[in-house]
Amino acid sequence: MSVPAQAAGSWYVDLDGHWAADEIRVLWEEGVTDGYSRPDALGRPQTYFLPNAYMERAQFAVLLAKVMGLAPDTTGPPVYPDVPPGYRAGGDLDAYPWVQAGARAGLFPDEPGRPFRPGDVVRRDEAVAMLVHALELTWYAERMPESRIEALLGAYRDADRIRPALRRAVAAAVDLAIVVGYGDGFLRPDRSLTRAEGATLIYKSALLRVGADPPSFSPDGDHVQDRTRLGARALLNRNQTGWEVQVLTPDGQPVRTWSGQRLPASWDWDGRDEGGRPVPAGLYLLRGELVARQGTRFTSAVEPLEVVYHRLVATASPAVVEAGEPVHIQALTEGPVVRVVVHLPGDTAPTPMARTAPGTWEAGWTVPEDTEPGSQALVVVAAFPETVRRETVYVDVLPPLWIQGAVAPNPARPGEPVTVTATVPATTDVVTLHPPNQPSIPLREVGDGRWTARWQVPPDAAPGSSLPLELEARRRDRRAVAHLDLAVAEGAANREPVFHLTH
Repeated sequence: MSVPAQAAGSWYVDLDGHWAADEIRVLWEEGVTDGYSRPDALGRPQTYFLPNAYMERAQFAVLLAKVMGLAPDTTGPPVYPDVPPGYRAGGDLDAYPWVQAGARAGLFPDEPGRPFRPGDVVRRDEAVAMLVHALELTWYAERMPESRIEALLGAYRDADRIRPALRRAVAAAVDLAIVVGYGDGFLRPDRSLTRAEGATLIYKSALLRVGADPPSFSPDGDHVQDRTRLGARALLNRNQTGWEVQVLTPDGQPVRTWSGQRLPASWDWDGRDEGGRPVPAGLYLLRGELVARQGTRFTSAVEPLEVVYHRLVATASPAVVEAGEPVHIQALTEGPVVRVVVHLPGDTAPTPMARTAPGTWEAGWTVPEDTEPGSQALVVVAAFPETVRRETVYVDVLPPLWIQGAVAPNPARPGEPVTVTATVPATTDVVTLHPPNQPSIPLREVGDGRWTARWQVPPDAAPGSSLPLELEARRRDRRAVAHLDLAVAEGAANREPVFHLTH
């Protein structure tokens, strides 16, 4: 007859000297193992574990459900058609309420409504898959690329014996060191587990459990999944005297550590290291350690934890343009971007940006000729799976280039100095006077779009004639001109007096 271990009141008589005795004893002390009550030669009841007997799928499921802290559940219809109410495993183990509870908690990969095969001996790959589900690592398994799965499982010569539906779960377990090979190149996924092996596998993976909710978060300040809730649960409720939980890099370097005497149920992590600095994006490992009253240390299975940043930086160049000129728009992103678009001035629909390199997106815009001068906003939007980022960049569109000029006095006599003035937009780069048959003369800016220069009428200019003067304004590659006519008056210009100082 199968009985709960604590109800039997005594330690298993068949585990003295057994290689799994210490692990099973911890589970026994917490009241989660079952045993078999059989009379000895004198008819006295004795409790046996039967460590070398093969473990049934239902027995493994019951032990796993108990270790995970579930309560038995007899409500509702049976989840599996071959585990009806009252089903008892291993001869007399009341398995039905625990299988029901485990199924409804998502501990098992078996689909509801399909056979559970409770009396079958549990295979190693099946037990590992149940653990992956129970430890809430299916998200990690489902996101593993096929190349990574092939690399992990390809290291074992018998990987082809893994049931196809369980490959991802087994690969995740190998990646996280929940299960390892036998050292001879074999994983033995189809090996039938003994009761000692099944209990030890659960002991090593689920005695202390740590996790994060959500397991992937983005501490980038937008108040959307900026924090993750770390949690820890220990089967060792009665004997714990100290604990430590660490966030580690993939190569085992500590990033953040928490510790104390009594393990708290949960606490927040904001994605910062011990020095208060944001950690880089990437995959991290969460690992816990529990210290028992006897000084024994228990280490949890590592749980993956992902830090993802949703970042967007946008630029537009050149930042100052003429109407009709092209503008290059670039977006740099970090995180799992779905798409990036830019909303251009005057357009009713966004323009998709092309991905030109990992994290780099580009688009072009030619400023329409009728664009109003001034600052134009270009809104770049990056869409992530669960959020969006927007950044606005500005382009200053210059006003049309023009020039107005004057010369004074006008008319002017041969040899007389004149002042040439030009009025242009404040954004003008240079203004030049081109007199007839003479070198060009640069004008000097005097402020507020006003430029000026002095020029002397040629002494041999014919009175009564007209001299054509050209004023040219330049900005970048744009050019504007104004034509002035200077009338040459009769008579010679008055010479300015020259004073000589003598002693």
